[in-house]
Amino acid sequence: MAFSALSRAAQAEQTIAGTRALASEIGASGDAIIMKVQAITRGQLSLAEAAQNTNIALSAGFDTTQIERLSEAALKTSIALGRNLPDALTRLTRGTAKVEPELLDELGIFVRLDRAVQNYADKTGKAVSSLTQFERSQAFLNATLDQAEAKFQNIATDVESPIASFERLS
Repeated sequence: MAFSALSRAAQAEQTIAGTRALASEIGASGDAIIMKVQAITRGQLSLAEAAQNTNIALSAGFDTTQIERLSEAALKTSIALGRNLPDALTRLTRGTAKVEPELLDELGIFVRLDRAVQNYADKTGKAVSSLTQFERSQAFLNATLDQAEAKFQNIATDVESPIASFERLS
């Protein structure tokens, strides 16, 4: 048990170091981003869980505002659907970073890539065929965030749920 605990602690420290390195590439503080994600999610994520999801988002080119919006959307989605918050955040982060709509389906978020890309192209005044892979992923991220925020806008996050208490305890 001691070895497992030390191994998990070393892995968490390595993950946090990765967050610091990735965040510094965009001129941000990795520690500040992790703290913000934990604050948004009301302490229901471990430091390692917050760092892992932050790393995926940073690696995909997401900025701090997008990471915060993903965290808020995950919190509201988990409350609305009675789902585990770490799972909801992981699905949102991985689904948007990898442009995999099937990861979002279980959260009730249904984004069509072709429509998201067309809307993004229209907003930026570009042809769909000229969009880069990064712009396509940004289109998918924006559409996902817009849908999640619209769908779960009336979910109160200031009320403590029993699930939140247990997730924080764990």
